Amino acid sequence: MKSTSFYIFILSLFFISCTSWAAESEDIDVKAPPTLESIYQQDLYHYLQGDEIKQILAGDSEFSALYRDHTAAQAKGVVLLFPDWSSPANNQLGLDYLRKELNDYGWVSYALNVPDQIPLNTTTALTNEALFHAPDLPVLSEAELSTYKLLLTSRIKAIYQQALEHPGFIIIIAQGSTSAMIAEFLATKPEEEVDAIILLSSFLPDPALNRDLSNTIAKVIAPVLDIYHTHDNNWVLSEVSNRKKANRKAHKLDYRQRELFGNNDSSLQHARLLKEVYGFLTKIGI
Repeated sequence: MKSTSFYIFILSLFFISCTSWAAESEDIDVKAPPTLESIYQQDLYHYLQGDEIKQILAGDSEFSALYRDHTAAQAKGVVLLFPDWSSPANNQLGLDYLRKELNDYGWVSYALNVPDQIPLNTTTALTNEALFHAPDLPVLSEAELSTYKLLLTSRIKAIYQQALEHPGFIIIIAQGSTSAMIAEFLATKPEEEVDAIILLSSFLPDPALNRDLSNTIAKVIAPVLDIYHTHDNNWVLSEVSNRKKANRKAHKLDYRQRELFGNNDSSLQHARLLKEVYGFLTKIGI
C-alpha cells in the first residue's frame, strides 16, 4: 500500500512539472535563426575598423558596404565588388584581395554584402516514359528568384549612386550567381551605366538559366572580362566554351575570357587575378 502511494506521489510531481514546463514554453518567443547576411555584418563590425564600414540605404532597408579610398597619386574611379550570394563582402576567394590591392592603382573600392541565397529545389524528377532520361527540373523557384533580383537591383542602384560621388570610371567585379544576375541586369540597358564588368566564376545553379547566361552576357554593352578557374564548379565549366561562341556570334569584340589555374580559394592565384584585371582594364583604356 505504501509502495502504491509512493508511485502516485511521483506521478503527481511529474504531471505538475510537465504542466509548468508547458505553461512556461507558451511564454517563450520562438525566434527565427539569424540570417547569414546578419552574421556577416556582425563579423564586419567585429573585425574591421568602424570607418571602413558604411551603412547604405536601399529602399526601406540598409545594407553594409566596405569602403576604402584610393592610395595612388591619381584617381581612376570606383570599383564595386559583389560577392557570391553565399559569401561575405570580404571573402577570401579573391574579392577581399582585389578590394585592397586595387586602391594602389587609383581605385576607390566598395564591397557590399548581398541578400542570403534562396533555397534550391531538391525534388527528384520523375521518369518520363517519352524520354530516355528524367526531365530537368528548375532548381531555382521563379517567384523567389524574381524577388531576389529586386532586392539585389535595389542595392546595385543604391551603391551606384554612392559611386557617382567620386570622379572617374565605374566598374563592377562580381562573383558566382550574383555576377550572373548583375550581368542580366546590365543586359537590360539600365540607367546605371558602367565602364566594365568583371565576372568571377559566373553561373546560376539551374540548368536552363545557366545555359541562357551565355547569351545574356553577350547582350551586355560594357566590356566584359569572364574569369574562371581550372578546378571551378561544373556549372561554370560546362558553359565556358558556349560563352565564347555566343559572344563571337553576337560580335561582342570587347569580351575576354581568362582561365586561372587551381581553385579560387588559392591565395597564390589572387596576384594572378589582379594582374588579369589590371591588364584587361589597361587594354580597354581604363
